[in-house]
Order: sequence, then C-alpha cells, then structure tokens
Amino acid sequence: MKRVITGLILSCLLLCSIPAVAVEISGYISGMPSLIVQHPQETWWQFLAHNRLNLEWRMTEHLRIDAGARNRLITGSEIMIDPKGIGSDMGWVDLSWNWAHGKNAVANTSLDRLHLTFEKNKWKLQTGRQRINWGQTFVWNPNDIFNTHSFFDFDYPERSGCDSFRGTYYHSATSFSELAVSVNHENKITAALLHRWNWLNVDYQLIAGELAETDLVFGGAVTSDFGGLNLRSEISYFHPIEKSTDTELTDTNKVIAVSVGADYMFSNSLMLQTEVLYNNVNNDFSEDGLMNLYLAPLSAKYLSICNWNIFAQASYPITPRLNGSLSGMYFVDVQTAYAGISLDYSIIENLDFSFITQYFSTFGDSELGNMKVLQGFMRVKYSF
Repeated sequence: MKRVITGLILSCLLLCSIPAVAVEISGYISGMPSLIVQHPQETWWQFLAHNRLNLEWRMTEHLRIDAGARNRLITGSEIMIDPKGIGSDMGWVDLSWNWAHGKNAVANTSLDRLHLTFEKNKWKLQTGRQRINWGQTFVWNPNDIFNTHSFFDFDYPERSGCDSFRGTYYHSATSFSELAVSVNHENKITAALLHRWNWLNVDYQLIAGELAETDLVFGGAVTSDFGGLNLRSEISYFHPIEKSTDTELTDTNKVIAVSVGADYMFSNSLMLQTEVLYNNVNNDFSEDGLMNLYLAPLSAKYLSICNWNIFAQASYPITPRLNGSLSGMYFVDVQTAYAGISLDYSIIENLDFSFITQYFSTFGDSELGNMKVLQGFMRVKYSF
C-alpha cells in the first residue's frame, strides 16, 4: 500500500500540467574491486558496479522535485553477498528492491531521494524522501538524529535519506528555525525542532525532540573559526520515555554523546583534522566485534561500540592531480585501532581513480578478541 501511495503521488507530480522551467540530470558510474583479509587467515573478494542518477526538475520558480537512485551489481565470495541486507530499506516506504540475485551476485536498485520542495520568501517546505543533516562535526554526529552514517562507508557520499517533512523559516541570512518529522519502517516517528543562529562570528544551534518514540532528545552544536582554525562541537542527551523490555539495546539507559573536533588548512594546502567522541554506551555492542564497529553509528544515540573514541586525519594534494590522506582511530575502551590510506588521482576531467585501504586491529586484552582485518579497494569513477 505504501508503494502504491508513493507511485500515485509521483505520477500526479510528473503528469501535472505545470511546465518545467529546468531539468538537470547528474550522476556517476563506477567499478570497484575489493579484497578483504581477516586474521585468522581468511580471504574474500567482491566487485561492485555502481551507477548513480540524480534528477532535479524545477517546475516553477517556487516548486522543485528532486529524485535520486543508486543501481548496484555486487558479485564476489558467497559470504559477502547478503541479498536481504543489500535490499533492505529503513524508510516508511520500501523503495529498495533486488531485481536479480544468486549465490554469488545480487543486483539492487534503491531510490534514496524523492521529495518536493516549495520555496517562497523566507519559507522552505520539503516533503518526501530526503536527507536531513543537522550534524556539524566530521566523523561522529550526535545531532544527526534523522540520518546516521558510517565514516567507513566512503563509496556512498550522498548518504541515506528518510521519509519526512521539513519546514524551514529564515529569520535572517545567518539564522533560521526548522521543524522536521520522519517515519521509519516500523512506523515510529522522529520529530524535532532546530534553531540555528550566529553571534560574534560563532554559529550556534539547539535541538529538541523525540527519537523513534523511544527517547526525548536535547542537544546543540557550536562551530567557530579562529584565524583559520575551525572548532566544531556537538552534544545530545537521550532520555528514555518509558521502560523497555528490550534489554539487547539497553534502551532504558540515559545516554549522552559529545563530539569535539578541530581542523586547520596550512598555506601549502595540508589539512589536519582531529576529533574526540564520548558516548556512554558502556561497551554494550562490543560482543559483536569489528562488524558493529564497521557499521557504526548504529544511531545518533549509539555512535560507537565504546565510550571513548579518538580520530585524526591528514590530507595533502601531492600533485595537482593526486590527493592523499592518512587517517586513524583509537577505540580506547576496547583497545582497538583503525588506520586508513586514501589516494585519489584525476585521470582526465570527470574520470578519477582511487585506492583505499582500511585496517582494523585489536591488541592487548581487547574485549573483541584477537582480530585483524585488512580491506583494499580500487575504484574507477566517471561523473557526469
């Protein structure tokens, strides 16, 4: 029924008699083989062919439709192919489907953007599947209660959307208030208010609302720039609405998440970034090992699998065509570290080659046991 409703709405929009002012189509095509080596010695491989299509249709001066879809063909070792997981959709409407799958391959299409925007004077109204990004820090975002995303998922820059309504009123060029309401696949509602303003060249924001009908959430963020040094911070407090019988996720806990970061770009274009996260999850998810670490954040409430987390990254344009970055994380409570290397080379205009490695390792008496995982990726990507 949800798909039928969505189809009818889309058909009405596409067939309406209002002439289009402008239509823009963009996207990319990429191919990416990868190799995963895990200790004890196990090796898996995967190949991902990825096509992205974005459509922006300006129907009138004030009315616009945005749509975006990703088409993926994934082949590889059987353990790497999970049709159920690849075809899952966490939105109110299921807009992801596998149109072919087998033992070692799956083909999937996901519609992660489909929303109508109305803008006039100081008002902006949006309804449909969209991304609501309230986060201000780089890696961990306690204020992103509508859309969470894993830092390690580098091949999905658009990030997922949610089925929602968002209304924004602009008080001035640097101040606005926003109301957002979304519904997930379990028919649970997340609703919140945000107010953002600037005072003495410092940006502030406050949020208050309800997360998936389980927690009241209160938070905010502060961002500033001092002589080129950017300072960013976010905080959210999650207070359970009522006692839950679901002890697996310990939703009865009062949780606080705080992230503080800084970044600075030198005159030679070297950029250094660092960030620290405190999230009192008390290692609730560490028993599932590195998989939960890789998939984190599980939600804005559970941004990592342990309390204290540290991140650092350096990026530098080695040549006008080649950019490199080195990143690392330390997950203090579970004695686990991550190191990543990324090289991006511009072959010609709109055609890029990337080489990425991700290495995870436990050490000492880590609760995750003795585990090491090395992942290597090579990607060719054409954008249009």
